[in-house]
Amino acid sequence: MINIIPFKSAHAEYILSQELNDKKLELAPQHKKYAMYLEYENASFTAIVNGKPIAAGGIFVLWDNVAEGWVLATSEIWNYKLTMAKIFKKRTDVLVKENKIKRLQTAVKADFELGHKFAQFLGLEKEGLMKHYGPDGSDYIRYARIMKWVL
Repeated sequence: MINIIPFKSAHAEYILSQELNDKKLELAPQHKKYAMYLEYENASFTAIVNGKPIAAGGIFVLWDNVAEGWVLATSEIWNYKLTMAKIFKKRTDVLVKENKIKRLQTAVKADFELGHKFAQFLGLEKEGLMKHYGPDGSDYIRYARIMKWVL
């Protein structure tokens, strides 16, 4: 059974200490610190299975009505891939609405094909290449979704 609880920085620490959902997403130790700043009330959540965090996600509000979406996941997420995809879609939509977000954006590592599919599943559209964007200098693709209630 998957339990959804509010995200805490300790969840990120645990998730990043596990095997991640894709080897391409492994972070160098000096880059893991950034995940510790994602804990905001009513803006993030963690999926718990058997008492352990297997995935977390949410939005990071950049300024009024604009947020960056994020996801952290262990390899265990693949045991629940369809259920987790639905949970992330529903929870993201709720967070966007509750926080009155007009633009939700995210960055996906350029060579992470499943990440591109997931961003599109969440309703985000490809905007363009961001060269040397990653903490390790890797290229990313920017995706964004403008909420229909804005148009």
